[in-house]
Amino acid sequence: MRRYATVAAACFAFIASGHAQTPTPAIVVRAAKDLSAYAISFPKPEYSYELRSRRVGGTGVFLLHIRPDGTVQSVETFKSTGHVELDNSVTSAFRKWRFRPGPTKAKIPITFTPPQVGRAIWPFAR
Repeated sequence: MRRYATVAAACFAFIASGHAQTPTPAIVVRAAKDLSAYAISFPKPEYSYELRSRRVGGTGVFLLHIRPDGTVQSVETFKSTGHVELDNSVTSAFRKWRFRPGPTKAKIPITFTPPQVGRAIWPFAR
C-alpha cells in the first residue's frame, strides 16, 4: 500500500511539474522600436513646465508588471530618476499603458532632459 502511495505521489509531482509555468523573462525596452513591438498604447509622462523651468531632470528605470490581458497591474521603481515628482509622473503614465497579450514584465528606461538655458535652437542651423 505504501508503495502505491509513493508511486502515486511521484506521478502527481511529475504531472504537476509539467503544468507549472516557467516565469517569462521581462522584456527590456532599449529603443522606441522595441516599445512599439509590444505596446499598443503608451502615453508619455507629463513633464510639467514648473519642473522644466527649474531644470529638473533625471534618468530612471521602471519595471512594469503586466496582466495577461495586457493592462499594467503595477509599476515598480527599479532606479529612481532622483526626483519624486518625475517618478510620480512616470508611474501615473505607465499605469495607463496597454500591451499586446504575452509579456508579463517590461523594464522601461526613461530620461527627462531639461531645456538648456541661454542656448537658442534654430531649426535651420548647420
